[in-house]
Formats: sequence, C-alpha cells, structure tokens
Amino acid sequence: MTTKPLFTLPYAHPAVRDLAFLLTAPAPWNSGADIAPQRLLGADGPALLQALDADPAELHGWLARQPTRRLGHYAERLLSFWFRLAPHIQLLANNLPVRGPDGRTIGEFDFLLRLDGQPLHLETASKFYLQLGRDADTLTGPSLRDAWALKARKLQTQLRLSRHPAAQAMLPSGFAGCAVGARLSGWLFHALDTAPEPPPQAQPLYGQYWPLRGEWPASSTASRWAWLPRLSWLAPARLGFEQTHTAAALRAQLEQAAAPQLLAELQAGADACWHEVARGFAVPPGWPQEAPLSRLLEQIAGSPSP
Repeated sequence: MTTKPLFTLPYAHPAVRDLAFLLTAPAPWNSGADIAPQRLLGADGPALLQALDADPAELHGWLARQPTRRLGHYAERLLSFWFRLAPHIQLLANNLPVRGPDGRTIGEFDFLLRLDGQPLHLETASKFYLQLGRDADTLTGPSLRDAWALKARKLQTQLRLSRHPAAQAMLPSGFAGCAVGARLSGWLFHALDTAPEPPPQAQPLYGQYWPLRGEWPASSTASRWAWLPRLSWLAPARLGFEQTHTAAALRAQLEQAAAPQLLAELQAGADACWHEVARGFAVPPGWPQEAPLSRLLEQIAGSPSP
C-alpha cells in the first residue's frame, strides 16, 4: 500500500507539520479559484516554518487559547495564526457572517486578507472522502453526513459571497469586487480493487480503504501501524515507536468500532522516528449503512447546482 502521490514534510512538531500541510498539500479537487501554495507561503515562508519547528511555543499557545475537537476549527486556527505571522499577509477578518435584512445568515467569509497588499476573500477547507465507486460523485465522508458533491457546490456559493448585496456594507474598504481564492487540502480514499477517477483537473493525495476485520494491506512486513484521531488527520504521521502497533494488536483494539477508522502505515526512519508511508480507512462490517447513505444521496440529488 502506498500514498499517491508521495507527500513528505521536513518538520518535527505535529502542529507545525499540520500548518505546513494546510499551506502546501495538493488540493483534492480544483475549485476554479485555487491559490498557489507559494502565494500564501511567501518568500519568508520556509524560514518561518523552520523557526516555528525549532520553537513552537507561540503556535502551541495560540492553539491552547481556543482548544477544539473539530478538525475544521483546528485547521482554521492554524491558518489564522499563519495569516497573523506571515509578513506579506494582513488579516482583516475571519469567520465573518453575512446576514440579510431579516437577520437570516446568508453565508460567512472564511478569511478577508490583504495578500501582498491586494484585497482577497479566501475560502478554505480540509476534506476526507471515501470513493464508493469510480467517479468523484461517489465521494462521501466517513460519517455519511458529507459528500464531495455537496461541498463543491457550497464552495462555489461561498466564493461569490463578496458579490452579494448584503455583503457590500460590511466589507472593509477596498474589498468591493475583490479577488477571490480557495485553499483546499485533504485526502481521498478508494477501495483496494478500484482504480478511481479523481475530480476534474486534480491530483489529490490518495489512500485506500479496506475491511477492518480483514488483512490490512502493507507495503512491507517491517511496517507498523497507528490509529489517527481526528485532529491528526492532516499531515503524514511522524511518531515514536511507543505510539505504533503491530497490525494484529491494533486490529484487536478497533474490532468493535462502529465507524471507519483512519490508520497510518509507518516505517522506521534514520531519525529514530516512524514515518507514515501510506494511510487508509479500516471500515467495519456493514459500512456504508443503507439508511444514512440513502439520506445523503437524496440530499445530493436535491442540492441545486452552483
């Protein structure tokens, strides 16, 4: 089993690795407004990340101010930290709701930035989808409450938010008609016996999924395994030996899991750490369950195109 394409990061601390992943990982799909990683990194980006890796106390303090168990909020906090740190970026607002005259929320700006001095409305997302068939329209979240088709449509609506009449009065000076961008990250997963077709014009990071109670595919008999809790889903894992398990031991721990579990296959590195070489979801018997999958498919069918 191998990750496609191979994606590595040179940093040691998990939060720094996650931040670097959000800034530089391949987008799982093409939004039509993707921001090139180098634009958000800036000329000082690599040096800033190296400095954070050497001393991550400021980043850890920032995250500790608003602890969360939700991956989306964690990713937003990491990016918000970066947009305050990077000298070529000025953060003017984030998570700014737009409401109509009746008080109803129309949408929310993820970030309003000045990037190299230019106004920018930036939308961000980190998504993890399992591909039930060959094409992208079958990409669903492991909880069966989310799907690529729904998120892709919602994103297009969000990218038009600055043009909405209700947004005009609340935009900072100079942001009327501003540039719009998206920074997407995440992983897609396909069945072992499937050659997936990725979303159009995308080269996503791919893992696989397989039955939890069957044999797990490994690229080497020397590999070890780790269960990845939700806040560890972003960057490839870098762990100590004591955080890894044999496949048999981890399978026994997870045997009664009711939902798909994200696992990393790891191999020993020259730095005495174990590095992720591939990842995949181990899915329990009966997944995807018929009732929630049917509701999700009905939601997709009833969702208007952007």
